[in-house]
Amino acid sequence: MKVNLHKRLLPKSTHLLVGILFVMLLPGLAKSQEMDTTKKGLDYIGHYLLYRNHDTSYIKSYSQKISAKLVAINKYNRFNLTDRNNKTSIRYVPLQDVSLGLGIAYKWFALDLTFSLGLNKNSDFENTRAIDFQSSIFSSKQFITFTFQYYQAYEINNIRGVDVNLSEAAIRREDIRTISVGLQYMFATNYTKFSLKAPFVQNEGQRKSAGSPIVGASFHIFVMDADSSVVPQEVSEYFNPDLYLSDLNIISVSLSLGYMSSFVFKKRFFLTLSLIPGINIGSGDYYTDSRQYSPLSIHVKLNTRNAIGYNSSKFFTGFQFNGDAYFSTFEKKLLAQIGYGKFSLFIGYRFGKK
Repeated sequence: MKVNLHKRLLPKSTHLLVGILFVMLLPGLAKSQEMDTTKKGLDYIGHYLLYRNHDTSYIKSYSQKISAKLVAINKYNRFNLTDRNNKTSIRYVPLQDVSLGLGIAYKWFALDLTFSLGLNKNSDFENTRAIDFQSSIFSSKQFITFTFQYYQAYEINNIRGVDVNLSEAAIRREDIRTISVGLQYMFATNYTKFSLKAPFVQNEGQRKSAGSPIVGASFHIFVMDADSSVVPQEVSEYFNPDLYLSDLNIISVSLSLGYMSSFVFKKRFFLTLSLIPGINIGSGDYYTDSRQYSPLSIHVKLNTRNAIGYNSSKFFTGFQFNGDAYFSTFEKKLLAQIGYGKFSLFIGYRFGKK
């Protein structure tokens, strides 16, 4: 009997080859399944964070229209030093300027570009510099705010508990420089009926009054540097020597819980108010006649975002105010307060079908 060796060996060889290929491809298949699982997980997280099934009787979407606006912005920055024992305090602010520019929004994208009007060119300061970048990214459920501020040249705009007339040299300090960096995240839990975008991005409209608890977290760094003490010699006797700072470094983190509400009048007029307090934990160091380290301190942090205006399917206009303030302790009864924010006025129009 003639045996065809080729026919007998081919199935076994084929099975062996398939088995070898399966063993070789198994890690790749497992990795592919793992990548698919990771991708699905990321897609789920992205969908959860960026999208929501909103109640159309409360929220009207204008994301399919192109929104263009003219915007004027005035940003601010300040720091306070307080001596609670002597009941005195001193506040420094830089020169304030107004920026004018254009904004555009379409679907998920929104951008404002502004330029300074240079209104402070005729000030008494000779050497000033300012870089103030405050940007927010809004989705339907939350927003992220990033802040970077650099200012050179400050002046005293308020001093409490001191009965002394300061000289111009003491009031205006071109040697004071600050850097402030902040990252903040806020989440609106009632996102089906309350719109974050309506008052602050204007690519949605709030049809009925609604509000939402706001939860969030933030991180801040503040650095101040000067050639000499920021407490003028003329009033030094009213302040604790530990406040004779020539530099200050603060790093802090916070958790916040508050409430934001939009009140709607006659379907198109709106007023949005919020108060979002938090617990701020901070520490750092400072220099007087030697380098000293401030203890870990826990204080209240305050954030607010507010707006008022008119919002229809085509035309919209309004005013916004955003503010942030947090505190840090040097020694017992010696306190620093850091604040920043902006005011903005806008008027715009939407292009596209209803």
